[in-house]
Amino acid sequence: MAPARRLLMLVIPAIVCAAVSAAPVIAKAEPAGEDCGKAAWPLASARTRLAAPLRTVEAGGRLSLPLEGAVTLALSDRASAALPFQPTRRGRESQAGFARIAVPPPGGDYQITVSDGAWLDVFADGKPLAPLAFTGVHTCPGVRKSLRFRLPAGEAVLVVTDASGAGLAMVIDPVGP
Repeated sequence: MAPARRLLMLVIPAIVCAAVSAAPVIAKAEPAGEDCGKAAWPLASARTRLAAPLRTVEAGGRLSLPLEGAVTLALSDRASAALPFQPTRRGRESQAGFARIAVPPPGGDYQITVSDGAWLDVFADGKPLAPLAFTGVHTCPGVRKSLRFRLPAGEAVLVVTDASGAGLAMVIDPVGP
């Protein structure tokens, strides 16, 4: 047998074994069914913080920006949630709640990322703010969607409806330049 052929017969099985051994490591980077990288902007930092222990904010509570870490907004059934503003979407009977957000001067663009499905409205001066952008990924564990809003300095109100649990985990981050 020629030396080159003998070398190939030894090298090819070694390469196949190395590739098969590395397959589980490669799969762990992005398990099947996880599409976290398909969001319109990076969500890895928010996902990490949403997985950390969270403090609970009671419905109607106050949040001051910038937030340190993630929070869970306590929700109750929609009929007893005493929402200060009507949601912009007529939803189903669900869990709901709200939080008042203190936005420091001069205001700015902020990203609200939530762990589970829910409808989010943000109000300033009694009027709903239109999101600047939206991204959502159904198969990214721990993150359901992220919305960006331009918040004026002062007070904004986040209204959550169409949620299914007793609380909704969220992070609110300034959007960098």
